Parts: sequence; C-alpha cells; structure tokens
Amino acid sequence: MKTFAIAAVLLSLTACSSVPDTWEDMSERDIAAWKNIGFNAEQAQTWYSSGFTAEQSGRWSSAGFNVENAVSWKEQSFNAAEAESWKTNGFDIESAVEFRDQGLTPVKKNN
Repeated sequence: MKTFAIAAVLLSLTACSSVPDTWEDMSERDIAAWKNIGFNAEQAQTWYSSGFTAEQSGRWSSAGFNVENAVSWKEQSFNAAEAESWKTNGFDIESAVEFRDQGLTPVKKNN
C-alpha cells in the first residue's frame, strides 16, 4: 500500500510538471503563428512555457538556439540577434556578458 501511495504521488507530480504536447489552451491565431514558423504542438508548448512568443521563438530557433540556450541568453538581456552575433564570433554567454558589461561588442572575424 505504501508503494502504491508513493507511486501515485510521483505520477501526479510528473503530470503537473510536464509540458503538454497538444495545442491545448492556445487560440487559433496562436496555433497558426506557431505552425507558420514550423513548430509542432510540443515544440510550441515548450517554447511558450519558457516565456517565448511564436515570433521570438522563430528568431531564436533561426539563430541556432534551442530553448534552453535561448532562455539563458534572454535571462542576460540578449535578444536573438545579439546572442547570435556573440555566439558566432566564438563567445560563450559568460564571456559575452563580461565584455558587453565593459561596453564592448563582438567583432566579426576576417576569413
């Protein structure tokens, strides 16, 4: 009986913390916006639950960021274009924050 109770609690906690993989709780307009950028329901819900709109998610995704990386850069007040510029020029987020705080911007490398 004790095992059943523990399993029930774990199952309910898991269910509460998961992101839905349906278009649940989204308007037709929002669904169309997510589909327009090529996201399926699960991707849309993941980005949305992380605080991104479809438009923002499309920019971050096009810039080569997954949702976890995008959250990290966004939390440091970078937009997708700024983060992409730092990242493509070889800077990790810590270095980018440090140099940006000194008033610097990334310089494109000459090939």
